[in-house]
Amino acid sequence: MRNPHKQLALDIALREDATFANYVGAAKHQLDHPGQLVFVWGPPQTGRSHLLQACCQWVDDAIYLTGLDQLDAAILNRLDDRSLVCIDDVDQVLGQPAWEEGLFHLINGLKDRGKRLLLAASEPPRLLAVQLPDLRSRLLAALVVETDTLNDQQKLQVMQQRANSRGFDLKDDVGQFIMSRSARDMGSLVNVLALLEVESLRQQKKVTIPFVKQTLRL
Repeated sequence: MRNPHKQLALDIALREDATFANYVGAAKHQLDHPGQLVFVWGPPQTGRSHLLQACCQWVDDAIYLTGLDQLDAAILNRLDDRSLVCIDDVDQVLGQPAWEEGLFHLINGLKDRGKRLLLAASEPPRLLAVQLPDLRSRLLAALVVETDTLNDQQKLQVMQQRANSRGFDLKDDVGQFIMSRSARDMGSLVNVLALLEVESLRQQKKVTIPFVKQTLRL
């Protein structure tokens, strides 16, 4: 397995906890498919970035790109020699001619070389505002993988994994208490965990329900 600390091009580093082992849900099993073009979609905070970065962990010359709206489309011209290219939030730049042309040629270049491309967006290909007909046809032919909508038990499992990776235990009752008192999307829950970690270290206290009440001023 590649070193998760390794810096990729453009100084985008993979998250240590973005692994298949840490992904809760069924979507990861669909990525075992050998399809060269895979399109991962789902609402924010449902694991799109996690899945793409998990794929990159296993390929030495993989590259993960995000924040496309801050980049120049010319970056795509240098990627078709990679074994794996993962591009997150691709819907940020669809509708822009330079990006659509670049994506079309990247898909063809990687396909010709037998390489793999994973794209991610908040909607499936059929709903995206793609202007270039040839690009639309390529995207519609991709293997489409939808991310998972987690139930409360699965959210608790994710929270406990994150807490463990941060060096503290999160008991079931504490996790359930947090979910009952905060926004239930995973982004908000992870932010709460980060705050609890900081305060737990600062005060040298365990994360208990009274501690959560005090920290979150409940």
